[in-house]
Amino acid sequence: MASLPGLFKADLLKTRHTPFLLVHLLAPLIAAAVFLAYYSYSPWSAADKVQAYLQVLGCALPTLIALVCSMAAEQEALAGHFQGMLALPAGRARVYASKLLLLLLYGFSSILLAAALFGTGFRYILGQDSLGMPFYCYSALILSGSTAFLYLLHGFISLRFGRGPSIGIGIAGSLIAALLLTGLGEGLWPYIPFAWAARFTSIWTVTSSGIPLSPAASQADTGALICAAATILAVPLSFLWFQRWEGRSADN
Repeated sequence: MASLPGLFKADLLKTRHTPFLLVHLLAPLIAAAVFLAYYSYSPWSAADKVQAYLQVLGCALPTLIALVCSMAAEQEALAGHFQGMLALPAGRARVYASKLLLLLLYGFSSILLAAALFGTGFRYILGQDSLGMPFYCYSALILSGSTAFLYLLHGFISLRFGRGPSIGIGIAGSLIAALLLTGLGEGLWPYIPFAWAARFTSIWTVTSSGIPLSPAASQADTGALICAAATILAVPLSFLWFQRWEGRSADN
């Protein structure tokens, strides 16, 4: 039976010279370059610029996560209708864990790259940053932690229903995240997984800028509790489902 490190190494090799790797490299490069170019002449305050960038990242992540999860699922579908994942029932947990770890690792690396590139450019090229590089590293951790649930969700949707439903839900999730950044999200966003990343980074940016927020105003405690509980609960449920899953038809 293949070990988890062996499966993970094999999954890493599968991503070489594929669009999967390209998406994780190009997305942060393009995002940082576009925003830095705009911020070079934008009249906004430095704090507003940072907050807007992180909010856009948070709103874009539901779509990007749906895209990469569907790409990973389609790769397995094209390689033999998921037989590489399902051929060894006793090793399914390891196979699923390897795929999940790969997605999370690539996702965190891409988010960290997006945050670090922007932070570096904002600080050393534009000379406008006052928050420091640790702020951007913590921002990447917040974005990654608050989107782990979405990887589990879109992993399930991509495997069970296919690329179309996953990407469609991801796009809708990004629109919902943007909508819930407005006053419409007050009291509602902690219960909507698509909104977690954008809202948490908004709160983090405001508090890091020295503006105090009461727990009632930010709802950060409620959001963090629900986010952690939902993610922890989703992990065993997703493994249980995958152990029972028998694949899907080729036309899905």
